[in-house]
Amino acid sequence: MILQDYKSSLTLYDLSTQGDPEGIDLNVFRRKEEMPTVEAGDVVVVYTAKHQIFGGNSSLLTSYRTDIHVYAARQIPSRKPGDKEHEYVTWLYETIDKQYIPDHEDFSARAELSMKVRDRFSLLADVQDRMFADLIVQVVRQPFDLGDKVCLWASDWTENASFFHKTDDSPGWTDGMPVRDGDPYGYTSKFKKPTDPREADRKWSGPLGKRSIQLTCWEPHADFIRDQVEIGTWIHLRKVQIGYGHNSTNLEGFLRGEMDYSIFSDTIKVQILDPQADPEKIDPRLRDAIRRKRDYDKERGHPKGGPKRKAEESLPKDNTKARRSTKRAARQKAFEEVEAKESKEQLIPDLNDLIRCENPDTKPRPLSSILEPVIYHTTIANEPVSLELPFTCAKDRTHARVVDFHPSSLEDFAVSRRRTDNDCLSDNSADDIDPDSDSDGNQTGPRRSSRSRVWEWRFALKLEEIQPPLAKKDKRPATVWVHVGNPQAQLLTDIDAQDLRAPDGEEKLGRLREQMFKLWGDLEERKVDRDSRKRELRDRILRKMPPPSSGAGGEELEEEAAGQNPGLGQISNKPFACCIQQYGVKVEAEEGEEDNAGEGKRWQRMFGLFGTKIASD
Repeated sequence: MILQDYKSSLTLYDLSTQGDPEGIDLNVFRRKEEMPTVEAGDVVVVYTAKHQIFGGNSSLLTSYRTDIHVYAARQIPSRKPGDKEHEYVTWLYETIDKQYIPDHEDFSARAELSMKVRDRFSLLADVQDRMFADLIVQVVRQPFDLGDKVCLWASDWTENASFFHKTDDSPGWTDGMPVRDGDPYGYTSKFKKPTDPREADRKWSGPLGKRSIQLTCWEPHADFIRDQVEIGTWIHLRKVQIGYGHNSTNLEGFLRGEMDYSIFSDTIKVQILDPQADPEKIDPRLRDAIRRKRDYDKERGHPKGGPKRKAEESLPKDNTKARRSTKRAARQKAFEEVEAKESKEQLIPDLNDLIRCENPDTKPRPLSSILEPVIYHTTIANEPVSLELPFTCAKDRTHARVVDFHPSSLEDFAVSRRRTDNDCLSDNSADDIDPDSDSDGNQTGPRRSSRSRVWEWRFALKLEEIQPPLAKKDKRPATVWVHVGNPQAQLLTDIDAQDLRAPDGEEKLGRLREQMFKLWGDLEERKVDRDSRKRELRDRILRKMPPPSSGAGGEELEEEAAGQNPGLGQISNKPFACCIQQYGVKVEAEEGEEDNAGEGKRWQRMFGLFGTKIASD
């Protein structure tokens, strides 16, 4: 059980402070049931309190050794004061000036108000005029210093109809209008000086539409924002006043300081949130905001309804009779294929029992069958049409062996990247992140440079189909490259990624080599030997020396150059059961290729390994 302390502040006066309306504060830290109960005018005796100067003001601070005795209160002191204390209390009460002590009604009202704890948190979508709200937002434009206050724009990626409508984030444009300083037609553009490097800080990095709010912050919050807050920072703001701005059209936020006589006058209501902190300690409201931002970025970068869907929607629908006929033909074809496969299926001998995969009850599918293009049959203008799909989202179980891998060096199987805010999301995938990129989006400054790097697995395996014993020997087996992402590689190897080239990574590199040996046998040794022979052959060619003699590997290299075999000889590894998935990615369409994934883009079919594990010792 965790005991939680509360804080209470009492303002005390004696003869040394009776001329000062502020008195001296006693900060009490105790459990709620141990807090002293006081009334205005009570005399308080405090033992072993600590004196401190905080923010230029003197105050008293309690500790676990502090005893507090309140005269005319309900608590019984644990250590009774003596006659001298009693005499002093009586004399003090009769002598001290009581003009700064509030009356009973005022004191009771303040005490009751201080006990009311309200949850003011609100999404920007729910804020309204004349309300106070706590907000969790990200700064989307560099704060602008106005002297006695600071102005900034922030968003939590929700939409409010009363916000300013942001329409364009292009450089040199502000909400659809070019910024030309009195030159509407841009005649003097070529004579302008180069762009100020600080212009990047003024560029809009937030969402478009009505998803951002302008916040004006006064002291003491403004000073904190100047020093600690920049574009990209996530902040928690408390007690923000919502109201219409000078244009009386759009809602804005105002963060003001407390009155000078308030005990909270120096309280900073701006808290910086770190999305890369311990995931268990991250505020779930911050996690939700980051998820909304990620979804917005994905939606903006990948519009809904791609070319495939639009093409399907534009096709006329079959009539009822044609649909029934198509279904019957498909069922008959599927039945015939199952019968043919069952009649020809042969058990794969000598499977690697050190490799396990998911869905053991699922019937394995030959790799050559998985690689066959998928044909979509439809009818256009009452004419049957067959369309070859660029890819399908499918998962299969198959039998294969590893015949190659990339990168060629095991040390390069782990790559690093910078941490991002999205890492705190449980459903986040790093597969779309370029590991060689140091970019952190729009975030700049010391906050970005202090971020650490995270290591992840990223490699590919070339799988070769295992043919049944009765298959034709002259038929070349099907092969495919499968991508192995970080979570899939963690399951496969039972090892977490790290820098394998660092001195402390040698032990993990050895473990990785042992695990992969169970998967691919002597493949690594053969690749090392082949690369060595390649270098030797290149050196011979450069030196104009004759090729290696027969039996030295020259024939294999010549055959490899002719595209006859991979030059690895007979690999001594066993076939194994594995699960692979098919998906599509957008790539640049080259000249002559169909841009079936948008302007200048095409779909490329990809395969990935999943649900497969190497047994650990």
